Amino acid sequence: MKFSALFTSITLIVAFASSINAELSLPSVQHFTVQCDGSCHLFGGRHSVKISGSGTHCVTYFENSSCEFFEAQGGTDIVAAGACQNVNTGGPVGSFICAPTEFCLA
Repeated sequence: MKFSALFTSITLIVAFASSINAELSLPSVQHFTVQCDGSCHLFGGRHSVKISGSGTHCVTYFENSSCEFFEAQGGTDIVAAGACQNVNTGGPVGSFICAPTEFCLA
């Protein structure tokens, strides 16, 4: 029983650590990379995102440049590592947040 609890604890720590180290690449227009750490980043002129590293992440898009929803404007995608996701929210995208896990922050 002690081994099982220790193994589970180590597995959770490794899984969480690897999700924090994931990065989000925005390949359209010009390539740039940001950390999936929950901070706000500008999106202007881009059309897709790609997660490098490991894990699945929630990416939340906003029409403004301040990562705030106004009148329910914006959208989310759950993006797996290595997958290129086209961003089509039906409106302009000015900023985004990439969460360290598949749980959305906004």
